[in-house]
Amino acid sequence: MNNVNGAASACASFDITVSGYAGSYGAAKACIEETKCPDGIREDIWNRLTAWAEKMLSAYETSVKTESIHKLLWEIGEKKYGFAVKVRDIPIHQEAVEICEALELNIYELESADLEVKISAYPYPEGYIRIGEIIPGRDKLIINGEDVSCMNRPGQD
Repeated sequence: MNNVNGAASACASFDITVSGYAGSYGAAKACIEETKCPDGIREDIWNRLTAWAEKMLSAYETSVKTESIHKLLWEIGEKKYGFAVKVRDIPIHQEAVEICEALELNIYELESADLEVKISAYPYPEGYIRIGEIIPGRDKLIINGEDVSCMNRPGQD
């Protein structure tokens, strides 16, 4: 239970939960579309990432494609909910992160597959993990370690 705002808070028991991995589908697509090994990346590492990308695209072939996690979170805020999300709790594949670093992409802005973000009460639905909480007001807060910032509109880095 969220005790940050006290039990009397109207939002005290609702969390943001997620099922799936953010940005992996978009990172895999971007990797496959890249015709050569990016500068600064060893060829053997890029080959490993390309093999991972091919495997992921095959696994996601029949999956439901979704927008970026950034857009999905923004839509929660558009429903007049405030939230605080811990970036480090968002599930991502390490290979997708490496691809995004090599191609200078933001993993949180990339298309996903089989990703669902929703507001849940504890106990959470099976397969979902908590990444944040609903808070009073309309602030969309992103927490990265000690840093707290307001979320920008999707597409605006």
